[in-house]
Amino acid sequence: MNSNLALLTWPDYINPLTLDGFEKEFGVKVSLEIVPSAVELIERMQAGPRSDAQGMPDVLVPPDYAVRELSAQGRLAALDHSQLPNLEHLESRFYHGRAHDPDSGVSISKDWGTTGFIYRTDMIHESLRSWADFWRLARSAKLSGRVTVLDSPGEVIGAALKMRGHSYNAATPEILAEARDDLLNLKPHLLAFETNYKPLITSGKAGLSLGWNGDAAALSAQGVPVQYVIPSEGSQIWEDDWAIAADAPNPELAHAFLNYVLRPEVAAQEARFTRYATGNRSALALLDEAMRNDPAIYPPPELLAKLEPGMPIDKEGQKRREDLWKEVRG
Repeated sequence: MNSNLALLTWPDYINPLTLDGFEKEFGVKVSLEIVPSAVELIERMQAGPRSDAQGMPDVLVPPDYAVRELSAQGRLAALDHSQLPNLEHLESRFYHGRAHDPDSGVSISKDWGTTGFIYRTDMIHESLRSWADFWRLARSAKLSGRVTVLDSPGEVIGAALKMRGHSYNAATPEILAEARDDLLNLKPHLLAFETNYKPLITSGKAGLSLGWNGDAAALSAQGVPVQYVIPSEGSQIWEDDWAIAADAPNPELAHAFLNYVLRPEVAAQEARFTRYATGNRSALALLDEAMRNDPAIYPPPELLAKLEPGMPIDKEGQKRREDLWKEVRG
């Protein structure tokens, strides 16, 4: 077994204790390659080995839609479940029947969460509940220039669509024309398109950010006065996964790592660090009651019913959404 494992992931998305424990137990070194968003992760996998001698990663952390895309391109390895006995700890719904990988053939669930928005309660002295509130406050004299949205087309376009009562995955020309107008009206008031937005919220440079529930929980735990909102119009439910690259230099070690992070105590350790929901039922039992009962982490059924996963869109619709994003982002 090679003594090095290369892991491709996001900023602050794996507990250092998890890496230390794996390195000590298996006598190996884990090297991290950090990308800021799913767009860059997909591009990195499509680019192949880099000219700076950085080879292909062994393990990566793609979101559900990236699993679907990279798997279709043959860039993810088929998982050998015989090397992953700790799969037994996953809830059935996170093991079987997932829309993006029904048999967990190329990915296993890392965590899941929601997309909404976060605001600083010391800067905004009203209770925000909707995407309409987000747009209204973002364009106000008080907040203009202190607002961020994710550098991610699915979440940003999806927010505009849900605000108008449409599906998160809508892609018809008429509906996207509405989203285009709303997003172009919002753009002049943005501080940044930024996926690593937590430092901007922490510093107070941003007071309102389109973002994820785990980030809000982490900011709150650090003492930053924030509130997370799942908008009343609905939003996205998503899953991030562990996967092994098709060209992984060390597939055996990569399987060992996946089996390691499926251990209940390790999965619980990860959940406490990221503040996202775990699909590991054995790990859930190890979390404290406050975390298990936090509606920002585990939304109640009435909110879950309003959430949509990002689903495949036909080629014409995907092209329209890509063109919209280029106009908005450019």
